[in-house]
Amino acid sequence: MRLQRIRVGVAINAQHMHAEDQELYHGVRAYAAEHPEFRCVLAPFAAADLQDAAPGRLPYDGLLAQATDDLVEVASKVGVPVVDVWRDSPVKVPIHCVFPDFGKAGQLVAQHLASRGFESFGFVVNNGVQSQAEMCDANLIPAISRSQTSEIIGFKAHLAASGFSCSRFIAPKVVDANASVWRRWTISIRNWIKNHPKPMGLFVPSDWLCRYIADACAELGYKVPHDVGLVCADNEPNLCLLANPSLTAIGLGYRRVGYEAAAMLQRLLENQTHRDREILLVEPNALHPRRSTDAANVRDPLVAAAMRYILEHAHEGISVADVAKHMVMTRRTLERKFRSVLDRTVMKEIARCRMERLKRQLSESDLPIKCLVENSGFLSVRMLRETFLREEGISPSAYRAKRRVADKPS
Repeated sequence: MRLQRIRVGVAINAQHMHAEDQELYHGVRAYAAEHPEFRCVLAPFAAADLQDAAPGRLPYDGLLAQATDDLVEVASKVGVPVVDVWRDSPVKVPIHCVFPDFGKAGQLVAQHLASRGFESFGFVVNNGVQSQAEMCDANLIPAISRSQTSEIIGFKAHLAASGFSCSRFIAPKVVDANASVWRRWTISIRNWIKNHPKPMGLFVPSDWLCRYIADACAELGYKVPHDVGLVCADNEPNLCLLANPSLTAIGLGYRRVGYEAAAMLQRLLENQTHRDREILLVEPNALHPRRSTDAANVRDPLVAAAMRYILEHAHEGISVADVAKHMVMTRRTLERKFRSVLDRTVMKEIARCRMERLKRQLSESDLPIKCLVENSGFLSVRMLRETFLREEGISPSAYRAKRRVADKPS
């Protein structure tokens, strides 16, 4: 029998909501909108609220939280269930939780960078941040709990299974703790980048660190994405879209995490006798390719140069003949090299680059589709729509709608 009213405290970082906090809260609110009996309120001091409550007058029936030891201890004493949504929670006792599947997120990043032709890889993580370690190399976590990680399939593990090595840089947990820490970090990361073989595919889960590294590469004379391809996590718009170049990011699905955590809490409250620990890992919702990985790295220098030209000019309506002319070689020789190195034609590569650019525009711009024809490489709206439908299986407008709701719970 469904409860008439459920008062839920949402104990997340309410004062400084970052992208993941906003998405978590959005997901919780989406669940509450579908379940009128589920009333959620922000509870930044939930532990104190429970501790100070009069007997029989608890302020919350349950809690969705970035859990802490104090909160879990107090909630346990008064019988209020907690669902944890923070993978870096310091809590050691087993509690119910919903997290993004960080290992699979790292795997998607590895697949993306490898598909761009990178053969040298690295990652940068903040020291002691468990969620980042799971994305990149779960072996960095002491005595990792296998119950919360079904298998080690993160960034480094996937590359190793594909025959690639991967180096790492461990940054301070808080790189801007003070001026001294900041200066040491900036010097050491620049030296590490300079000494790493290029071109390099680099995964930096922290959007902020990734943004800084993009700037550092430019100052060191390295081109992003051709010398260093960059991918981050969280997909914070102010960091990813305003960077130059824009940063490719993996969406971790925090909106779905919030929604599923709310659903889990309601199940706990409606079935008081069944409280076996439940752990749910939410798959990442999408990888958002942007300019920071718009690279083509292959060992053959002529093919690499041709691919770079295609990346930079595909949207201008270039033809195979234009590429051959730029490379000062016959079309036949160019086609033979592409088939030998990439196992695809030059035209296929031009079409791929046009589609990548168009998909970014559909995801990030509100311009009408007819306005995207200009500077897209397509001769007409009809050709754009027909090509998109053939290649992607859906129309451009349907693709845009799908990407816009990718984070929304179904």
